[in-house]
Amino acid sequence: MQTIVLITRENSERATHVSVFLFGSDSEAKHFCHFVNRLSLAGEDKLVVRRIIASAEYSLGKYQPFSFDDFLEIDNRTIQRVLRELDHEIKTIVLKTSKKEIKELFLRNMSKRMASMLEEDMDNMDPVTESDIENARQIFLDVYEDVSRENRFDEAWARYRNKKENKTKDQEDSGDKNHIVLVFCGDETVADCVSVYLFDKYENADGFCNYLNALEPDKGSFVYARHAEQMIEYETTKPLLISFDQIFEYSRIHGKFDGALIIREALKKFSSKTILEAVKGLNKRSRMLFMQSLPVKTADEVNEHIDYTDYSFLSDSRKAQQKIINAVNRTYSDYKNNRGKFKSTYILKA
Repeated sequence: MQTIVLITRENSERATHVSVFLFGSDSEAKHFCHFVNRLSLAGEDKLVVRRIIASAEYSLGKYQPFSFDDFLEIDNRTIQRVLRELDHEIKTIVLKTSKKEIKELFLRNMSKRMASMLEEDMDNMDPVTESDIENARQIFLDVYEDVSRENRFDEAWARYRNKKENKTKDQEDSGDKNHIVLVFCGDETVADCVSVYLFDKYENADGFCNYLNALEPDKGSFVYARHAEQMIEYETTKPLLISFDQIFEYSRIHGKFDGALIIREALKKFSSKTILEAVKGLNKRSRMLFMQSLPVKTADEVNEHIDYTDYSFLSDSRKAQQKIINAVNRTYSDYKNNRGKFKSTYILKA
């Protein structure tokens, strides 16, 4: 069973980028989270790393990690479960260095005998370093996180384990078995939450993305699903171009000159090999419309090989299409921010 780690890059208000990493064990994920959460970035941005469960929604607002003061709002039963999982030394260090209200809360949730022993050990405890205190508190918080999410985590992963066990060898995908889908939801064009989904087959992930991206949400809101690679940052705003088919309508939507300019500028960066992968499976009319936006040399190379190339896996074609979608979105962003310079450069080149 793998553990999903969500990494968000935050400014002073919200998360601007997200990335995902998968670990083979929960302990590996914990160590990674502890390491990254202590890193400092240049400027005001910071990284926040946390373990999450599949399909649950996570806010992209400024993340407020669980702290010791938050224990004052936790029910007694949960606190008792946390205390049962901790050894005596950890409890002694944490209670000795906690404020009065927290200390009294924990002691109330112990047996009288255990509380008396802890109070005696706290009085006789040797001085401890800041590092010892920090490590003891982190262990305390880790145990709370495990206890509070235990049932949800197991339930969310059950369907993926079962699905994997029931697959036959003939059904297996040839590539990576962890196909990640990020789903962003928000108002206008800024996402306010994100969910992570894992699929055993690329085709299933692709169908899920297509289904969500074809939905018509309430006016002023959006749902956007995309394939994601591990440890790659993705912006938390809705892109202008979501599906590959939209390229064929791009010029009409954004003006004949502007749309053509953006598409041509984005496509000129790709090799004929990537273009060839992207156009596989398109019908003849769509392929012709797409070819019109390519540099002449690239279009000639694609036309020369299109009828003699073996069709590869759907995943290869979709990945090539996603690269082009990303390039068009980046080019549009550059165009929007530097429209005059962009146009003049294009005209001079032409």
